Amino acid sequence: MGIVRGVRHVTWAFVVLLLAGALAACGGGDGASDSSEPAGGAAHRAPAATSGERGAGAEPGEGAPAGADEGEGTGANRRAPLTAAREVVHTASLRVRAEDVNASAAKAKRLVTDAGGYVEQESSRTDPPRSEITVKIPADRYGELLNTLGTDLGSKLSLSQEAEDVTGEVADVAARVRSAEASLASFRKLYERAGSIDEIIRLENEIAEREADLEALQAREKSLKNRTQFATVTVTLVSKDAPKDPEDDSRGGFIGGLQNGWDDFTAFVGGVAMVVGWLLPFLVTAAVLAVPALALVRRRRTRRSTGAGGGPGSGAEQRKAAAPAGEQGEN
Repeated sequence: MGIVRGVRHVTWAFVVLLLAGALAACGGGDGASDSSEPAGGAAHRAPAATSGERGAGAEPGEGAPAGADEGEGTGANRRAPLTAAREVVHTASLRVRAEDVNASAAKAKRLVTDAGGYVEQESSRTDPPRSEITVKIPADRYGELLNTLGTDLGSKLSLSQEAEDVTGEVADVAARVRSAEASLASFRKLYERAGSIDEIIRLENEIAEREADLEALQAREKSLKNRTQFATVTVTLVSKDAPKDPEDDSRGGFIGGLQNGWDDFTAFVGGVAMVVGWLLPFLVTAAVLAVPALALVRRRRTRRSTGAGGGPGSGAEQRKAAAPAGEQGEN
């Protein structure tokens, strides 16, 4: 029995070893297949991906690599957008000494008109010859035409320029116009669905107010657009015989201070004389009314003082008049 049991134990041990070996073999096969499969898959997929990339890169043309084309496209798409153009209002004042003022004025107007601008205002005189023209010049031709006016019309005496950035104001007005339009559209929809007379009247008033506000904003927007699209230039043409400007004759030093002091003194005296002249009618009227009043007051004061004091010897005379006649004789 002991021998049989030993044989059984050996048999079971052998069976267990065989099963363990089989399981180990199956596990190793699976691991090998798993480890080799990604490598094979990668080996098979890599050429496909490469060919796809080459196909995509070949489509743009010229046999360029796909990576280069894609990189360039991505960089172009990622570029920052260009900044919005600034809205600037340009104004300038140009003073020119011309040989012939009338001919130079006509030439200036012709140059502005040919550049797409127009004359906004013009004033001139003949003695001495002088012409002042306010013109509107397209903003894109502003610098070029300003230089032309300063050199072709005569000798440039002075030039002053100014630029005002109204970008924020333009954006604000545009946003307010859009908001007003949306609000007006909403009220019109409500008006179409109104069910009572009171509601209709109220909505009509609201619509009228919104329309007025929108028209004002649109007018302001149009004005800003015109100011930014056209620069304003004031051209002053003077002849060679024209006198210099008053600011050119300004004096300094002692003579200038004395002249300025005299001018200020005469201005002060003139102001005082003007004030006195303005008050004189009131003073005369007050004097005419005050003289009789003062005379009446003095007369009343004199009568009061005379009645109170009675004058010298007045008391003795009154006593004598009141005494009996006999007493007067004895005395």
